Amino acid sequence: MSGVGSSGLPGGARICPVARETPTAAAVTRAGFVALLGRPNAGKSTLLNTLVGQHLAAVSPKEQTTRHRIAGFLTDDETQIVFVDTPGLLDPAYALQEAMLAAALDALEGVDLVYFLADRPSPSDREREAAARLAAVGAPALLILTKSDATGPAELDRREAGWRDVAPWAGVHRVSATTGAGMEELLATTRARLPEQPFFYPADQLTDRSLRFLAAELVREACYAELGEELPYSVHVVVNEWKEPAKAEGKTVIKATIHVERESQKGIVIGEGGRKLKAIGMASRRRIEDLVGGPVFLELWVKVRKKWSRREDDLRFFGYKT
Repeated sequence: MSGVGSSGLPGGARICPVARETPTAAAVTRAGFVALLGRPNAGKSTLLNTLVGQHLAAVSPKEQTTRHRIAGFLTDDETQIVFVDTPGLLDPAYALQEAMLAAALDALEGVDLVYFLADRPSPSDREREAAARLAAVGAPALLILTKSDATGPAELDRREAGWRDVAPWAGVHRVSATTGAGMEELLATTRARLPEQPFFYPADQLTDRSLRFLAAELVREACYAELGEELPYSVHVVVNEWKEPAKAEGKTVIKATIHVERESQKGIVIGEGGRKLKAIGMASRRRIEDLVGGPVFLELWVKVRKKWSRREDDLRFFGYKT
């Protein structure tokens, strides 16, 4: 998978996993936007990755992994669904979390359908507030009971009962992104609700994000996986350089910086003798090679940007705020 995005810049490519013919103008097609909404760790990113068949969004047991809205496209001959993954519905404690919550709620504007993910028996106050907003934006919502493989029917019944009166749901689906249970039924319901209109994106495009962005997210995901509880939450990754291979058998060269907020955090990410940083690099390089469809040379650096998650200028610089 490779190519160059509309900007013509290396690393700006859109992922195009399967070439399909774009339907002709005479064909009747349906297309629409579906927002994935829910608390942190409700399973939004895992569901997005499963639906589109590509690892687009960072996934981790650590809460608040998703920070940006990420769109993934599922296209067949007749329909195109634009799934929009969002940050979790949380109670913000500082500027970065405030920006994440705003991104989640803003994603409801203009969508055709909402997946409201529920993985607990009852909603939080923040989830109730978000559900109340559905009426204001006029978007129908499906209640999605996630992680159905990890619980029994009685518990799912209890969860559905606890959420039934939170909003006027357009339907309820029990799904597992891990086993695939309930996914075909969910997609059939979704396709039937899409308005008749042309596709928004080329049929072979999988996301609106660049390879640079996705590679940075894979490095951040590897940080979560390798460091576990040691990891400072305020890690941000920037791809500084991206060079396409000069020859067909060559390597894509990527240089990226892992930003932390304190010197002590820098030591955690690097680890004794650089072992942690090396492990992060190896894990993320394998994922990035799958992403670009070829060998990658990945070079990582760690830098301190003091209190970046609480500084408005830094949040704008890193793209969390406009």
